[in-house]
Amino acid sequence: MQPTWLARSPQGLKIVRMSRELALCHFSMIEVEPPELVTIAAESGFSHVSLMLQFPASAGSNFPMHGDTPMRRETHARLQDSGVRVIDASTCRLEPDTDVENFRPMIESGAVLGARQFNVNGADPDEGRLADRFAALAELGAEYGLVPSIEFMMISAVRTLAAALALIARSGASAAKITLDALHLQRSGGAPSDLAALPAGRISYAQLCDGPAEMPAERYGWEAGTQRLLPGEGVFPLQALVRALSPDMVIGVEAPSAARRAAGEPALAYARRMKASLDLLLAD
Repeated sequence: MQPTWLARSPQGLKIVRMSRELALCHFSMIEVEPPELVTIAAESGFSHVSLMLQFPASAGSNFPMHGDTPMRRETHARLQDSGVRVIDASTCRLEPDTDVENFRPMIESGAVLGARQFNVNGADPDEGRLADRFAALAELGAEYGLVPSIEFMMISAVRTLAAALALIARSGASAAKITLDALHLQRSGGAPSDLAALPAGRISYAQLCDGPAEMPAERYGWEAGTQRLLPGEGVFPLQALVRALSPDMVIGVEAPSAARRAAGEPALAYARRMKASLDLLLAD
């Protein structure tokens, strides 16, 4: 892989050229506020960020990013100054009692910050109701020029790639996309070869991490949230996965690590290690 080239201008750090566009996923360092995440992404060589603009109700309060807040303005300014772009705004979690309208502030902020799509988790076991609410989200997103992107995972009601495709079909939201996370594909029994049958453009972007070949089912949530490995540190078929993706697709790294935080490794240092791991993977 060719290196990222950076140049300094009076406005700050500018991304000039990159052979494959790479994203720093916010979940990798969720303690970092959005403006600082943008700066870290620029300084470590990423072209994009995902931004966590909406936390599940059980996870506590959100960053003050809904509406014209000082933090949103600062995030926007840093995006403009650095050239970093927003690939994804997260997360709309569809529960049995969800009011889709409650996601309007998040989606509006995502649009202001230039997001391409917004991430959706399906947590409603009622397939019909979930499809209806996903369709309503698609309509809401369309008001702001954004599309929903469903992320399948084994700890949700949308557990597999096939289930994500089925949800999109049931909802009638034909423009909707799928967020592909390497961990969730691996742990759901999927494989890179499964991507060959997908309609062109159905995957919004890919989030990479690594891990051991096996993980007890009861440890899946723990692994996903706190114990992911960087690309190249485990045995996931990441090279095959990258080859199965469109060459112009943005590839992110999502690798939250409790061990990193316990060791006191700064977010910037970790971001640089994440970027280096992607560079090595993509060079092969």
